[in-house]
Amino acid sequence: MTQIVAMNNTLKCVDPTGAVVGITSTSSRNHEGSDTTYYATPGHLPIYADLLFTAPSAGTYTCGLYAYTASSSLTGYHLTAVAGNTWLEVSDTDQVGARWWQNPTCNSTGTSSTCTYIGAGTSTAWVFYNDGTPVHKWTAASNATSVQALANLELTTCYTGTASCSSSVDAHEKPRGTNAVVDVRFELIQLDPTAHTCRTTSTATSRRTIRDDAHHYVANFALSGIPVDPACGTRTFIMRIFVQHVSGNPIKIDGVQNTTSLTNGIAMNIF
Repeated sequence: MTQIVAMNNTLKCVDPTGAVVGITSTSSRNHEGSDTTYYATPGHLPIYADLLFTAPSAGTYTCGLYAYTASSSLTGYHLTAVAGNTWLEVSDTDQVGARWWQNPTCNSTGTSSTCTYIGAGTSTAWVFYNDGTPVHKWTAASNATSVQALANLELTTCYTGTASCSSSVDAHEKPRGTNAVVDVRFELIQLDPTAHTCRTTSTATSRRTIRDDAHHYVANFALSGIPVDPACGTRTFIMRIFVQHVSGNPIKIDGVQNTTSLTNGIAMNIF
């Protein structure tokens, strides 16, 4: 189909009764149609999600990748999971000492008091750092040779008339099609004994255009082979994502909706 349809890519785990266990993780974006030419593969929308599952007790759990679509105006449409390009990758060993980050609640309408907006009076945010998230300190295992980190940042454009953003940003909204531009950067920071920065490992700052037709947009980050510097005096790290509004419509930084995380990070030991 060539029209716009919402697409949600969800990771979740269930117990033998079928009950969902722990947090679920979702990445969301509107598929803008099979005739779209600006995806990496024309007409094929790539969406990635990550989940760190912690079993509450010993037992058997089933984890899966689920696709959900939605439309308030279309009927009879479908999206296709492409054979050979759709997969669920699972660690084959227990990720001992790994940690999960998620930012605060932000409901689908954007009215939660803990939602973070940029481009509507505030131009920058540090996700997992100054957005109301407790600044979690993670300590790498004593026998880890290095560490790796992943993160997914879900952003939503706030254009005139959208139902996804608080009325508090209405004065800053522009017509649909204006789009939004942001700069983003992912950092893992090793601390010194005074809890100040000793060593920062980061992705390059990248500029992303978030189309109003896509509406929801997920930025995926990965840092691997990060050394644990003994000169820092600790093996403690913090994680954060820098987001700066450059131009266009305001942006909502999506958070937890019920038990579903839309923005999250994982730090893991490499042995």
